[in-house]
Amino acid sequence: MKVCILSMQQIDNMGSLLQSYALKTTIEKLGNEVEFIDIQKRDDDYKLLGNYKQEYHEEREKDGLLGKISKIDCYTINRLRIKRKSVEQGIVFDEFRKEHLNIDKKSRQYDLCVIGSDEVFNCLNSGTWGFTSQLFGNVPEANKVITYAASCGSTKYEELPETVAEKIRETFENVAAFSVRDENTHKFVGKLIDKPINDNLDPVLIYNFDYEVEQAALPKMPKHYCVVYSYYNRIHTKKEIGAIETFCKEYNLTPVAIGAPQFWVKNYVVCDPFQCLKIFQQADFVITDTFHGTIFSAKYAKRFAVLARDSNKNKLLDLVDKICMKAHLMDSIEELDAKYGIAKNKAEFNDCIKKEQEKSLQYLQNNI
Repeated sequence: MKVCILSMQQIDNMGSLLQSYALKTTIEKLGNEVEFIDIQKRDDDYKLLGNYKQEYHEEREKDGLLGKISKIDCYTINRLRIKRKSVEQGIVFDEFRKEHLNIDKKSRQYDLCVIGSDEVFNCLNSGTWGFTSQLFGNVPEANKVITYAASCGSTKYEELPETVAEKIRETFENVAAFSVRDENTHKFVGKLIDKPINDNLDPVLIYNFDYEVEQAALPKMPKHYCVVYSYYNRIHTKKEIGAIETFCKEYNLTPVAIGAPQFWVKNYVVCDPFQCLKIFQQADFVITDTFHGTIFSAKYAKRFAVLARDSNKNKLLDLVDKICMKAHLMDSIEELDAKYGIAKNKAEFNDCIKKEQEKSLQYLQNNI
């Protein structure tokens, strides 16, 4: 069967690329030919949102003139250095897409389209495509459409403009089977369509990356380090920076940023997604505030802490509960010391997701 995946594979993000690779490889192992199609901005759909967009200004540095002035500080030289490294990281991401996702291969027609995983239903965010009915089942180049482990991220049904909700209801009729990855998305879909909804694991949780990690070359790293894994400069407040720097000094750890830079972290390591997992595996500690950073930690890190934010509480709180990692969740950055004392229970994690892995694979087998 010829299958296309409609997902976030064009986003420069370790989690987006690894979940794309994991889903592609899993479907291929079921005996299918897999390609990726890109998300399309559709003006008629985009206009239905009006001026409404979710913004989380407090979670990023200031924009505009005040933002430029605030960036002239003791980190200015480091900002310039990591800007160059960010270009290098972008090249590595592009190479990964070409080598492991065969991103340039496109066909005109497919037997099946799988929408997911990642935040494909997050139509209220401030992304470039906004709302597009394509992500909700409007895929004319596919004979059949299903979703897999789809998430609506911070989008809630109650916040949808009625015009958008109606369009989603209409396009959801094209979807033959629904699979979501978190409780908020289950409720979201349930209010828009009267069809069975399956709860499944993110592809990074169902796929075994051990071979890829074993083959990956570990970049030059400090002897003892703490991975700081977040979105671009999201860890930017004096409180959070101070707490992490104090923590690292206390335990003689060097802060290392991967995936995206943090302007105050001198060690920004350029790496490919498989190397990223190996860096997590060899780290003394990991601090993250992202969904996939939590999954990478649960699978590979020895010790880690997860900080939930307003923009991702919907999915993060559900995730740590589902994979039995609630002990690593922080309500405040000041809990770092306490989390350092908690060793990960790998056996509990494996037991927790084993049945869910089998159920997720069964869903794909039944619907492809």
